Amino acid sequence: MSKMTNCKTCGKEIAANAKTCPFCGAKNKPPIYKRIWFWLLIVFIVIPAIVGIFGSEENDAPSSTSAIAETAPSSSETSSAADKDEAFAGDCGISASAEMGSSVIGYPELTVSITNTTNKDISAIQFYAVPCDVYGDEITGWTSQNKLYTDTSIGAGESTSITYQFIEDTVKTVELYVYSVYFADGTEWGDKDATKSAILKNGTIIEVSGES
Repeated sequence: MSKMTNCKTCGKEIAANAKTCPFCGAKNKPPIYKRIWFWLLIVFIVIPAIVGIFGSEENDAPSSTSAIAETAPSSSETSSAADKDEAFAGDCGISASAEMGSSVIGYPELTVSITNTTNKDISAIQFYAVPCDVYGDEITGWTSQNKLYTDTSIGAGESTSITYQFIEDTVKTVELYVYSVYFADGTEWGDKDATKSAILKNGTIIEVSGES
């Protein structure tokens, strides 16, 4: 008897070796842990990273006194947080739209179309993507790709398109924000070092159509 599994798209039970789901037609890709690149990532990236984290943990661990102090930010820290909000004031300097699709090898792919709406050249842009599955739930974990970056120069009034591919094949769509636009004259809209909460609060939302 063939080994059975569930379709990742419609959830119905299908043969594990089926190439496509007979119910909804979705591709039946093997689990991520059965792919060669997954284990290469584990060996060359994840394991060294874990070793590095635990190796420095003893030096980085704050004392109980400092931990208590961090719970009550100083007035200067409060002021800094307010300044970061001000960095997002005004128009971000671009007009953008995005579309989800699939790459030639079947992985989720995001194409962002960008127009520079200012009279200054743009040197770099940073986006923040919140990947979501077919149910609309956020996909988290070390395979998630959140911060998307481009240093493609965009002249004043010019347009371009940037494509990003995701390695997590359960991504169906994303919530997309722009949180840093760096201009050729050295000025910046937003904050390239912003935290996730600051980005979701202050970043400019970009409409994303389609599904992978």
